[in-house]
Amino acid sequence: MARPMSVTISLLVIASVALLLVAETLPAAAQERSAPTTSNRTSVEPTRKVGEGERDTLTGDWGGSRTWLREHGITIAPRVTQFYQGMPAGDGDHSFEYGGKADLLLNANMAKLGFWDGLSMTVHAEENFGHSVNGFGGTIAPVNIALLFPGIEGPDRYDLSSVYLGQKLGDSVSLLFGKINMIDLAASKPFMGGAGIDSFWNVVFAAPPSGLVPPYLFGTILTVRTKPATFGLWVYDPNSMVSKSPFDDPFANGITIRGNVDFPVTIAGRKGHQGFVGLWSNEPGNDLDLSDEILLPPFPSTLRQNNRRHYFAYVFDQYLYQSEENPKEGIGLFGQFGISDGNPTRLYWLAFAGVGGTGLIPGRSQDNWGFGYYYAVPSPDLRESLAPIEDIRIEQGVEIFYNFALTQWLVLGLDLQIIQPSLADETAVFTGLRTVTRF
Repeated sequence: MARPMSVTISLLVIASVALLLVAETLPAAAQERSAPTTSNRTSVEPTRKVGEGERDTLTGDWGGSRTWLREHGITIAPRVTQFYQGMPAGDGDHSFEYGGKADLLLNANMAKLGFWDGLSMTVHAEENFGHSVNGFGGTIAPVNIALLFPGIEGPDRYDLSSVYLGQKLGDSVSLLFGKINMIDLAASKPFMGGAGIDSFWNVVFAAPPSGLVPPYLFGTILTVRTKPATFGLWVYDPNSMVSKSPFDDPFANGITIRGNVDFPVTIAGRKGHQGFVGLWSNEPGNDLDLSDEILLPPFPSTLRQNNRRHYFAYVFDQYLYQSEENPKEGIGLFGQFGISDGNPTRLYWLAFAGVGGTGLIPGRSQDNWGFGYYYAVPSPDLRESLAPIEDIRIEQGVEIFYNFALTQWLVLGLDLQIIQPSLADETAVFTGLRTVTRF
C-alpha cells in the first residue's frame, strides 16, 4: 500500500540525484572556462537577493542548480496541494475530509540533451493521500477532480499519469505520443481548467467529460495551427490508462478518433475562441461498463448492446475585459454544449457556462476566481432501464471559487458548490479550503 508521504520522499530523492549530477558536472565546466580577470569581476553588477515572497517557488533556485538545469533543457516542478472539504448539507455523511496531492512535473527539451530539434519529453508523477468527499450526496459529477485521479485508496493513489514525447515540426505543427494526462491538457483552458488545483474543483469545469475520453490515455495527438484556425486530430486507445501500462494489450477494445477545430474570434476588440469537437469510437459497449470514465458511476449492465459511440460539442471562451498593461489580468466567459449517443455512453448531454478571471480586486493582480453552472443529463435509456431500482435524475449545480495568491509559490483557495444531485433527493452543499505550495 502506498504511504501518504512516499511521493514527498521520492521528490527529495529525485532532487538529490539532480543536485549530485550538477555537482559532478559544474567542476568540469568550470575548468573549461578561463579564470575571470579583475576587470571582469569589477564590471559584474551585484545580484540582489530575492526574498521568499518574490520567489516563484518555496525552495528557490537550489543554489543555482535549477537555473543550470533549465539552461540544459530540464525543468522540475514539485508541488503539494492540500484540501479540507466537506458536505455541510445533503444526503448522507456531513463530515469534512482532509486529503491532498503531491506531484512532480518534469519537462525536458531533448534537443539540448543531444537529440534533434523540436523533440521534448514530459513526465508527470502523482500521489494522492488522505480522503475525499467525491461521491457524497448522490452527485454524479465528482466535486474534487484532483483527488479523483489516479485514486485515493491503496496502490491506486499513485501513478505516472503522463509519460510522452513531443515533436514540433516548425512553428505550426506539433505531435504528442505516449501516455497523456488529459486533465493536464485541459488545465490551460481560458477561465476554467486548472486540473482541480489552480481553478475550479468540479470535474465539469476542470476537465469537461464526454464519456469517450479517458482521464489518462495512450495514443497520439496532432495539432496544426494556421491563421484562420487551429486543427486537432487524436487517435487513441479507448481504455483508461489510470494506474495501467499503455503496453498491456493496447487497442484491444477498439480505437477512438477525435477531431476538433478552434477559431480565434475578436468581438469589440476583445479576444476569444469558438470551436467544434467530434468523436467516434468502436469500443464495445455491451454492458455500458465505463467505470473508468470521469462522469457517472458504474450501474448494472441491463441495456442492449451497441458498439458504436459518438460525441459532438460546441465550445467557446471570450474576454469581456483585458488589461492593456498586464494581458494576464482580465474577465471572460466560457461554456460548452456537448451531446453523445446516449447508449452505450452513459452521459447523454452536458451544458455548462460561467465567468472567470484574474485580478478582480485592485492590487491583487495574481488572484483568480470563477463562477460556473452545469446541467448534466444521463442516458435516457439508462434512466428508463433502471427506473424500477434506481431513480436517476438530471443533475445541475453551481460552483464558486476564489484563489488568494499569498506569495508566488503559495495560494489559498476557497470553494463553494451547490448541487441538485442525480442520485439523491436533498440538495448537496460542499465547501472547502485548498492550499497549493510550489517547491
